[in-house]
Amino acid sequence: YAHNHHVWWHETPWGYGAFDDSHTIGGALQQAGYQTGYVGKYLNRYGIAAPKADPTAAPWTYVPNGWDDWRATPDAVPVPMSNPLWGSTYNYFATTVNDNGVLEGHQGQYNSNVLVDEGLDVLRQFEGGGKPWYLQLNSLAPHHGDPVESDDPIGDGMETPARPDWVKGRFDTEIQRGLGVPVDGQPERDVRDKARITRRMKPLTDSDRSDILALSRQRAETLFAFDRQLGRVLHELQTSGQLDHTIVAFTSDNGYMEGEHRWRSGKVIGFEPSYRVPLLMAGPGIPEGAQEVMPVNTVNLSASVLDWAGAHLAGTDGQPFVDAIGTGRGWDHALGYEAYFPSIRNRHDVPGFERGDASAVGIRTAQYFYVRYSNGQEELFDLRRDPVELTSVAADPAYAEVKGELRTLWDRFHQCRGAACDLPLPASLTTDATSTRELTDLMETETARYYGR
Repeated sequence: YAHNHHVWWHETPWGYGAFDDSHTIGGALQQAGYQTGYVGKYLNRYGIAAPKADPTAAPWTYVPNGWDDWRATPDAVPVPMSNPLWGSTYNYFATTVNDNGVLEGHQGQYNSNVLVDEGLDVLRQFEGGGKPWYLQLNSLAPHHGDPVESDDPIGDGMETPARPDWVKGRFDTEIQRGLGVPVDGQPERDVRDKARITRRMKPLTDSDRSDILALSRQRAETLFAFDRQLGRVLHELQTSGQLDHTIVAFTSDNGYMEGEHRWRSGKVIGFEPSYRVPLLMAGPGIPEGAQEVMPVNTVNLSASVLDWAGAHLAGTDGQPFVDAIGTGRGWDHALGYEAYFPSIRNRHDVPGFERGDASAVGIRTAQYFYVRYSNGQEELFDLRRDPVELTSVAADPAYAEVKGELRTLWDRFHQCRGAACDLPLPASLTTDATSTRELTDLMETETARYYGR
């Protein structure tokens, strides 16, 4: 978790320069006998900030320990734009790749194509290695990125991804409004119950709605272009005979706001569209077509990868979920949420925020999401009665007992380390698989109804 690895934000003093990557999942898998490969986007400011593990190394050609084949994209390289090596992680048509310490320029080629080409090259080399392998392929899509395009929205903060011409307009019929904008055009008319960071958001204007619509369409187009490329990876696994004994996982590092709760764009904020991400998995031991409702996060996913490989990484906060797949496990553990916001000052004078740089810390169960901010404000949503998180009940006396139980879990989570981050729920907050599925279906149905999808 961020309170242990200390990378709270993408700018200094955080970002890549704050992260010690001398021993990560790559090295742990190497020690277990795996070939390890990394392709694509790494931490923000990789290629700019000096590596914490080796401060004297050139940032743009640095290769962290633990990776047999390293092809990450530096955020910047020290050459002029006229140089064929010029490019950036965030330029969809000028992606520079650090190929095991040697820069490769890809000007004029689309980012998703480049990354999958690199990934396939790694796979084909691993196929003849006679050892098991692990490949992490990190897409830029649908993150915003250059170049600026003529149909980009013009509103402040409305940054969008670049797309190849062939996919532009692909979703104009399917997406008639921004994905977080309901039919009446106003995502939430009354935000007085919310924390100040959301209360300051103004009602959407016609210009806002137009910008959010462009944002939703462009992000969908970029994902569609990447999906086409990702199919090439699965085809390679199938034709090489490896698909049946390979575990494939597809997920994201964060969600994204596209109008919900008046947030025109952005991530990190403690609402479902921002912090919930998909996790699709297939492979040996994973029942085909099954849908799991047990709570997992990306920290647990890393722990599960290590578990599958028989590897060990000391001090990891995650708990593997491998043994629970297919068992019908419900929501019996809490998930923690934590975030940093530049607009919320942490004066270290609020109980629970005396140490560290967190601006918000929360606890999620099947029915409740409880979040406390470093300025003393708090929110509590009853997702059974309020699936779209429209009304905080943090100040409602009827929820005092529930809030007390959630606060106990909050106190255990906000500075936890290792196994202490495993947070079993009391019986009063636990839901079995059937009840959890009902809650999940309710949230999906009511969210679709509210936004007219």
